[in-house]
Amino acid sequence: MALFGDPLWLADVIRAEGVPVIEVEGWKTRGHGDYRENLGVLGHHTAGGGSNDWRIVLNGRPDLEGPLAQIVLEKDGSVKIICVGVAWHAGRGSWPGWPTNNANYYVVGIEAVSRGTAPWDWTEIQLINYKKTVAAILRKMGKSAAEGFAGHKEYSSEGKIDPAGIDLNAFRRDVQRIIDNPPGTVTPPAPKPPGASVTDDNSPDTAKLQEVFHQVGKAQRVRQVFQKTFYNVKDGNLWPRAGLADIWNEVVWDGYVNPVDVLDGKDDPDINPSSPNVARRGSLVSYVLAIYRETVLTRRDTAAILKHLKGDQK
Repeated sequence: MALFGDPLWLADVIRAEGVPVIEVEGWKTRGHGDYRENLGVLGHHTAGGGSNDWRIVLNGRPDLEGPLAQIVLEKDGSVKIICVGVAWHAGRGSWPGWPTNNANYYVVGIEAVSRGTAPWDWTEIQLINYKKTVAAILRKMGKSAAEGFAGHKEYSSEGKIDPAGIDLNAFRRDVQRIIDNPPGTVTPPAPKPPGASVTDDNSPDTAKLQEVFHQVGKAQRVRQVFQKTFYNVKDGNLWPRAGLADIWNEVVWDGYVNPVDVLDGKDDPDINPSSPNVARRGSLVSYVLAIYRETVLTRRDTAAILKHLKGDQK
């Protein structure tokens, strides 16, 4: 069902999505006239990146009277509601289903605080709440992400570049997933396209994946798993690469401390390497061969002892 008129519901639906909302005084009566049909959301960046960008959106510039958007998204992920009347933000351009060169009367403008140049200064919580804010508005309007959201750079016929540094196709996919899973439901993980990196999205779980990716990819200290100190894992560095390195070190090279020597009271070379009574060290392969040899010798000596006990000296 189509929505008409000023979106006085903005603060409520955004807050219900879990995004912190700050209502700037006078927001319910501010604007350059009244909305017509609510058709979608247009995404921008402020091109400043500072804590006072919202004041420019509120008051305007020398060449353009404010308000310049309905919403300002701060770097801390909070949203300021500037107005619910018409704001001058869209300019000339087109998007399927929107009036050409006249989107200001039909779409909500979100100005996200960013300088808009590389290296990108988006914060993780800002990007998460950008998607949540768009999703909350579109869900209220009954619009999908594909039909209801455009970046200014996609809409504009005047060469706009905002919001810079964001893959808007991926952005829309994430927004649609949020629309389909309103607060109180379990949001399924986003499907990854072939070859995608674990850094491709900004969901809360991605930080955990990035840490695993970082740990597996970096050099790890080995000799932390198969120590004779009863498999203590030190510093929490039990990651796949460390484990594999330990196995290789123990089995093929000289990382294996002879447990028989340790049980016999000799010093562990990893703890007291300078001890004159240090346990032997070798590979697991050499240790197995040594055990086999000692077993053969033990069987031979046992046979000789039995012969001696029987009095058979022949």
